[in-house]
Amino acid sequence: MTPRFPLSAASSSPRILIVKPSSLGDILHAFPLATALKKSFPQAKIDWVANSEFVSLVRRHPAIDRVLAFPRRDFGRGSFFGKMANLLSALREIPYDAVLDAQGLLRSALLARMARRSGQGSPLLGFASAREGAPFLYSGRIEIPETPDAPFHAVRRNLLFLEALGVSAKAPSPKLWESLCYGEEDQTKVSELLKEAGFLPGEPFIVLHPGARRESKRWPSQYFSELIQALSRGGHPRPLLVGDRGEAPLLDEIAARTGRAVPQLSGGVPLDLLPLLLSRAILFIGNDSGPLHMAALAGTPTLSFFGSSDPRRTGPFGDTQRNHVMREPLSCSPCGDFRKFCAHMTCQVSLTPGEAYRQALRLLEEQAPAGAFRP
Repeated sequence: MTPRFPLSAASSSPRILIVKPSSLGDILHAFPLATALKKSFPQAKIDWVANSEFVSLVRRHPAIDRVLAFPRRDFGRGSFFGKMANLLSALREIPYDAVLDAQGLLRSALLARMARRSGQGSPLLGFASAREGAPFLYSGRIEIPETPDAPFHAVRRNLLFLEALGVSAKAPSPKLWESLCYGEEDQTKVSELLKEAGFLPGEPFIVLHPGARRESKRWPSQYFSELIQALSRGGHPRPLLVGDRGEAPLLDEIAARTGRAVPQLSGGVPLDLLPLLLSRAILFIGNDSGPLHMAALAGTPTLSFFGSSDPRRTGPFGDTQRNHVMREPLSCSPCGDFRKFCAHMTCQVSLTPGEAYRQALRLLEEQAPAGAFRP
């Protein structure tokens, strides 16, 4: 049974630290935890440790007061030690009434352990199932009441921290995906990016994201080309291919194969503005990756492809009617979130472009009113 560390006994305005450095999808799945903490403790000051490349996005969350940068990408460089010294100094600057390791790895547990706490009763909490020996560093271990047949979604797992802090954790709903903080300047910037890609003001578009960190999570690039051709033949809104700079060759390959001009944005959208751009799309189609969860956060209908990962654990969170997951029930799927390569990729190859087109049409016909970030 998970021990309880009621925050109400700490102070009327507790300081809370969330340690969740990466990945992009994992950070997005922890956003509802920050929202729920602020709702339960309105006077709380909440800080977050995130990898440097995600700091700008986490700063957009209205519940977060301060974001501390972990220089993960600087490891092995001369700059790493100076930046780590700055992080450790920030962790020791303010005493925390509760420290939550939502990552569950040895490095995140060590970072959580280094944070200054307000007293001996101030808990350092993490999951009992955390890896690499991390649970030995916690003062309180949170048990996840799941079974192989009934796993907990990542959002629900993170909300278990509330119960450990003495707050009732109600079943999450899409309302937990609070709007991020955007202003008129941000709206203008996104409008300019769409104009540069060739879209007219107010023109509807469909976002396709063919990339993913691991090859085992990628729907075949040829299938994306065939899907774009089908959408074009059907007279549907134009597609927009998105990805980071490293995915530019993949986007070029897909666009060239279609035999028509396909608008692209590869690396030109700042990460913290990507949710705002995705909110303007009428549909998102892509792999199991961070942009998929951004689109779901933004309220845009999504169509995604899952094979190596279990969508019950890390799929798009929200209304299943608006977030459709395509997945083939195979004995080898899911094979694990950390499987990089597969010799046959049956779980992805079996998800045909024809079926994807049919599901896309259904989502286009049934989509609900505009997403949370639409101007």
